[in-house]
Amino acid sequence: MRIAFLGTVEFSRRCLAEVLACGGDVAAVLTLPREAASFNADWADLAPVAATHGVPCHRIRNINDPETVELLRSLAPDVLFVFGWSQLVSHAVLELTRLGAVGTHPALLPRGRGRHPLTWALVEGLAESGLTFFYLDEGADSGDILWQRAFPIDLEDDAAALYAKICDLACVAVREFLPQLENGTAPRQAQDKALATYWRKRNDDDRVIHWEAATMTTYNLIRGLAPPYVGATTTWGVTHLVVRCARLNGAPLPPANEALPPGTVLARRGNELDVRTGDGQVTLVDVDAGASALPTPGARLGGVT
Repeated sequence: MRIAFLGTVEFSRRCLAEVLACGGDVAAVLTLPREAASFNADWADLAPVAATHGVPCHRIRNINDPETVELLRSLAPDVLFVFGWSQLVSHAVLELTRLGAVGTHPALLPRGRGRHPLTWALVEGLAESGLTFFYLDEGADSGDILWQRAFPIDLEDDAAALYAKICDLACVAVREFLPQLENGTAPRQAQDKALATYWRKRNDDDRVIHWEAATMTTYNLIRGLAPPYVGATTTWGVTHLVVRCARLNGAPLPPANEALPPGTVLARRGNELDVRTGDGQVTLVDVDAGASALPTPGARLGGVT
């Protein structure tokens, strides 16, 4: 079974390594060059993995460009693995392979279709998510399911922890479904469209911390945007702050602080800040103020930019 592998992020790199470790016959790897992947905070270079196994690596701009379609046609793959790629695959590409194309989505499809599912799962405080591998069609995350498994989201999990979970789970998936695809026993389960839910695309406004919100809302936003993603944001006067990590502060709010407005810095310990929220306080563990000093107790975050 000849495989054409398409991907451009760390998740893709882990999957590619696992496919090759399992003896998958990868005819070629197609990936984005770094300068064309600025929107991928988790971009990874797949070329070293491909080179180690003697697999050609092609840097492309768009999977649907005519020259890319012709490249895929010349490779004559039986299946296309699209693992970590945001562009929709056209009918012209889908019809090139005997077994079609297999994509992946970090959610329990048909729930959680759409953009940024890993971030949304944390921002919304979900207790469970999952990973799905599915056969691509011309829709978005709508194809028949090949493999799916749920996993718990712990209260301490941030984006990096969840990303690691889906990478590890993807390796398990590859080991299970690769031989099924090769011997013709791979399952195919249609999604129930009536159960479909959708996440919208997030923008810069969604990164802003609203200090009047509940502590858990603030904590979930920060952990959902933690590395490898871009971080949550707030301001201190004209200083722009990026918050990459937070910790729940279980200490009761002192009576003297109850009247303070949300966003007030209550304490500073080194680079950590305790900040008043709408119903308590949260500890900011990793705060980037650029060239400016960090706020001191009494400072008010969330002011003008």
